[in-house]
Amino acid sequence: MPARRVHFRAGFAEADITPDPGRRRVELSGYVARVQPAAGVRDRLKAAVLAIAAAGEEPHALVGLDLCILGAAAATRIASACPLPADRIVLACSHTHAAPATYPLIGCGDPDPVYERWLSLRVGDAMRRAVAGMVSCRLGWGRRRLSEPRWGNRRDPGGATDPRLHLLKIERSESARTPICAVWSAACHPVVLGAENRLVSADWVGQVRQALPWPSLFLQGFCGDQNPLCRGMSELGAWSGLAGEVADLWSVTPTASAGPCGWRRRVVELPRLPGDAVVGLPADGSRAAAAMQRWATGVARPGEGVPPMPAAVAAWRVHNGSAVFWPGEPHIPHALALPAGCLGVGHIGASVGYVPDRAAYAWPGYEAGSAHRYYGFPSALAPEAGEALLAACMEMLAELG
Repeated sequence: MPARRVHFRAGFAEADITPDPGRRRVELSGYVARVQPAAGVRDRLKAAVLAIAAAGEEPHALVGLDLCILGAAAATRIASACPLPADRIVLACSHTHAAPATYPLIGCGDPDPVYERWLSLRVGDAMRRAVAGMVSCRLGWGRRRLSEPRWGNRRDPGGATDPRLHLLKIERSESARTPICAVWSAACHPVVLGAENRLVSADWVGQVRQALPWPSLFLQGFCGDQNPLCRGMSELGAWSGLAGEVADLWSVTPTASAGPCGWRRRVVELPRLPGDAVVGLPADGSRAAAAMQRWATGVARPGEGVPPMPAAVAAWRVHNGSAVFWPGEPHIPHALALPAGCLGVGHIGASVGYVPDRAAYAWPGYEAGSAHRYYGFPSALAPEAGEALLAACMEMLAELG
């Protein structure tokens, strides 16, 4: 049935989740070529929690994490430390490649259970504060197409891109309309800092957040095939300009105290291709070669059938906008296939690896051809996997009206 019209309540809280490389070994995630461990901290990592609900109902929580990806163990541990049921929580990673490993990517840093326990407690505490601080609020969605985005298609310079900026503006219902938080989203890998970087950082996401005038929560878009156009430590400062775009969008986005609000969640079985043949592995003594040898001896199942992978997806309708939440790294064509005004959010919960669009399999490259090996899977997702997620989300959005 369609989402009914309700009054909104929301609360927001943050926690610092920055590790201390000076006290304990910290291995960063995202690059097989990186020399481990981390050598220091460039900027602080945050966990941002938004608790939101219809008046008189139990809340859901969006959790924005300055982390690369989550493994099943880390996702379960974080959810278990939170005061809300796991099916009412969305854990969303920014995908920065300069955060502690929280997924056992082969050759790309090993997770530290001590850090994961500490992280879980920090997130759980922030969620309690967000829920306890819930007040009546006004909210509204804003969207803007950037004329000069700082990112593009990394597989094909002429390929699909998504230059949209999305904003969910949340403010108190009081006459002063004090900001509660800005939930903002764009679709770009946070890889301005490359493999040579050994400093903990939220990458460009942190650069934008620091320049915003109010609390914020970032949701990564469908960035599987999207990269910054310019990379390197010296390029980070320029990203502060995106904060100006977010602030401008805030200033022109109207809000309302009531409207439709509804959630749906579903588990989809994602098909995988047969196991890869173990051929063409590098043998040059590099870190990549060592990682691929680990995959070949511990994971590979050449030619064998690989069972489907269950993946939880969610859809949210609130006031004049909607969002869908996918695990893994979806490609931009999936976002462009969503209804107008619907935000596609990737990197949710335990990762399933890359989710390419069907056309990407004609030239698999890294994303559809070999990335699954670093993820520790014997094969890539099948071409119809993304279509199955899209179909499930379209059905849920239709149910929400």
